[in-house]
Amino acid sequence: MKNTKIVLILLMASAYGHAQQQPIFLFFEQNMGLYNPAATGTQGSFAGIGYRAAWSGIEDAPRATSFIYNTTEKNNASWGFSYLSDQVYVENQGVVSIDYSYKLQLSESTKLFLGIKAGGIFNNIDLNKLNRITQESNESLGNIDNYMNPAIGVGAFIQSKKFFAGISVPNFLNSKRFKESNGIATTATDKPHFYGTAGLSIPLGTNILLRPMMLYRVVSDAPNQITALGQIELKEQLSIGVGVSNNDYVSAMLLFKGMQRLDFGYGYEMGQRTSATALRANTHELILRYKFGVVDKK
Repeated sequence: MKNTKIVLILLMASAYGHAQQQPIFLFFEQNMGLYNPAATGTQGSFAGIGYRAAWSGIEDAPRATSFIYNTTEKNNASWGFSYLSDQVYVENQGVVSIDYSYKLQLSESTKLFLGIKAGGIFNNIDLNKLNRITQESNESLGNIDNYMNPAIGVGAFIQSKKFFAGISVPNFLNSKRFKESNGIATTATDKPHFYGTAGLSIPLGTNILLRPMMLYRVVSDAPNQITALGQIELKEQLSIGVGVSNNDYVSAMLLFKGMQRLDFGYGYEMGQRTSATALRANTHELILRYKFGVVDKK
């Protein structure tokens, strides 16, 4: 198990050498508020939690938790709260923010939402969890501090009965973390992430929809990631889908929406071993959402 933790440390160090990347949820449509503040209010008023456990079976592997709350729309405006925690071994980093969107009615069935996100990025590192060979003083470790930096983001989201699309930068501040002292460079940067999302709703019958969708992420000094999903929705009560991403993962998902107020979903991702990958393990994901107010299935 010590060897496994060493591998995790090396992976974390590699992330610091490039750009820290926020996790992408398989249920990114239900977690849209994490990526795009303009999506606030587009799915009604709800409170939802998500949980993503990567590298199944490996101790201290990545674990991501999300919480999103959206208010009821009032005077074309909606407020929301979003929280993301991404923990890997000794590090726990994430974002907490207040989200706001304003709706513009472009036509009878098409709406444009403009949004802003304001909050903070936090990072906590528990050095006591490190399995060190020696307990002698280490200046590099002594320079590592926990921190919280401000975050400001913007986004746009267009929605109709047949499609949706969005673009966003949830934090465009280029924030440094850690510090430099005693001639030892211990800095890294939270670089802006760009997200693009899109999806279609294609009727296949009276109560059957085909719903292809995708999420595209760009961050400097890191590979771009594309996640594409295809879902079959039955009577607006059950969605079954499969997905693929360009990081050699395939996925399957099930979303149950049969209850009036409660949605529940489970997703599973399976890594494909290639010559470019040294570590692949499967991922489990859960989503639970409670919808406020009266839900009109029509």
